[in-house]
Amino acid sequence: MPFHEIFAGITSSLIISPIMSIIDISIIKSQLHKEKIGKSITDNITFYSTNKQKFIRPVSVMNIVYSSTYCTANLTELYCKKHGIDYKIPTLITTSFANIVTISYKDMVYSKLLNKHLVTFPFRSNILLATRDMMTINAAFIWKKDLINYLDKYMMHNKSEFIASILLPIAIQFFSTPIHILAIDMYEKPHASVMERCKNIQMCYRSILFGRIIRTIPAFGVGGFINDMLRPINNYEFR
Repeated sequence: MPFHEIFAGITSSLIISPIMSIIDISIIKSQLHKEKIGKSITDNITFYSTNKQKFIRPVSVMNIVYSSTYCTANLTELYCKKHGIDYKIPTLITTSFANIVTISYKDMVYSKLLNKHLVTFPFRSNILLATRDMMTINAAFIWKKDLINYLDKYMMHNKSEFIASILLPIAIQFFSTPIHILAIDMYEKPHASVMERCKNIQMCYRSILFGRIIRTIPAFGVGGFINDMLRPINNYEFR
């Protein structure tokens, strides 16, 4: 049974990692070169399609992030179910830890690949970023199952699975994006006033939210749907 959980996590990660690599690289480059995200994505697809060897490293590192995240969530849920433990808090803790640690490693590698100085955030920014990530993990692996169990009463399971997988990770970005903006603002402007931070959140909200949603759809929407579809059905029916 654990083999099926690992297989589902790794397969889902392998499918979404190329897309996520292009998106992350494009977001970083668009910020560095002050260009539109759409142009950056198009340019990077063209570049890596003709320089495939250079794409191996970023995809491999991205695969570490999502295979670790999905496998950790799957195995934690399986362990909890076998031992009659409520899976929610253990899954949130273990999966968030795996996700945050591997994302830190990914950011370090990507910074070197893009010739960008490694950003060292202050403690308070790291706490906010960890909170942001835990909110996404909670929506993608815990609240999602509650919504699936509710929607199963009104539609086919595969349909409720798809709707919940896409809807909840996106919905949580509307609430976590201000936290993301605040974390970055604390790094860039450590002495800004509360009013200045509020104005910055208001000014940046729409564009940052768009970028967060672009990342979330493949990372936890499509990836989450594939992951659950590849798992034994009794492993994700948590009533």
